[in-house]
Amino acid sequence: MKKLLLIAIIIGLAGTTQAQFKKVGRTSMQFVKIGIGARETAMGEASIANLNNVNAMFWNPAGLTKVQGQEAAVHYTKWFADLNLMSAAAAVNLGSFGVVGVNYTILNYGDLEEAFVTSTTGGMDTRTGNMFTGKDMSLGFSYARQFTDKLSIGVSAHYIREDLYKYYSSIWAFDVGSYYETGWKGIRIAMSAQNFSSQARWMYSGDETRQSFEIPLLYRIGASIDLLGGKDLFLGGDWNTHRFTLNMDAIHSNDYSERVHIGGEYVFLDQFALRGGYRFNYDEGNFSVGVGFNTLFSGVNVKLDYSYVNMDYLDSPHRFSLSFGL
Repeated sequence: MKKLLLIAIIIGLAGTTQAQFKKVGRTSMQFVKIGIGARETAMGEASIANLNNVNAMFWNPAGLTKVQGQEAAVHYTKWFADLNLMSAAAAVNLGSFGVVGVNYTILNYGDLEEAFVTSTTGGMDTRTGNMFTGKDMSLGFSYARQFTDKLSIGVSAHYIREDLYKYYSSIWAFDVGSYYETGWKGIRIAMSAQNFSSQARWMYSGDETRQSFEIPLLYRIGASIDLLGGKDLFLGGDWNTHRFTLNMDAIHSNDYSERVHIGGEYVFLDQFALRGGYRFNYDEGNFSVGVGFNTLFSGVNVKLDYSYVNMDYLDSPHRFSLSFGL
């Protein structure tokens, strides 16, 4: 009953935020808000308290302590407007020293046709026949350590750059996160803050400052509950056969009103996963689903994940993730 009441309260709060001022159009480098990882996005991006792989670097660096040995992953997202987002991450567990990792993300705009704008063009075709391009890039480094048997803390540093035509902007940003296992009923809680930085300043030809903008600053707090699997859990069951986890995240940012993400994951025999999620207070991309496959091949743990996010007006993105663990 208490769990149902908590979920009802969260959904109610999500609905009230619809009427709030949404603070849009205040930040640059919007690509840093695109969710990375098919598993995490399939669960409605409700994941910071249920990160168990190298993708933690993109959401909550404290979750890196769940990496055992070495792990690497590559991700591909077919984004809307024919944009392609690609990313990769790798991490290694150094025992008592902690876990270190590196990640890379690039969003390529492809070829764009140049046009000029004047106040008197009206319906005239203003294309010049020339082409230009642009891209967004992020290179990150992460470190996480488990300080007790329940508490982990992680930090990340990112070099972020955005190029468009002759203009560019680059900046350093920092993340910090925590992860806590309560040890009761499979409940975990987590918090993360992403993209602490100075303002991004747009440059022309590398020597002239044009304008300055903040980048998206994201605060997340989340909880994860194992509802099925294990003796001490709410619904019991055999952990090795069936497992169902419910995740909830609350999001606060400097360029939008508050939002809530809810997602779930069902795992069968630790080899096949079904996932779904819903994001409240979004104009696009509320509902998501996905699947995952896990197998051991020549001593390497191989995982393949897919997610689909439903869009009403834009092209619905498809994400694919492939990871390897030793």
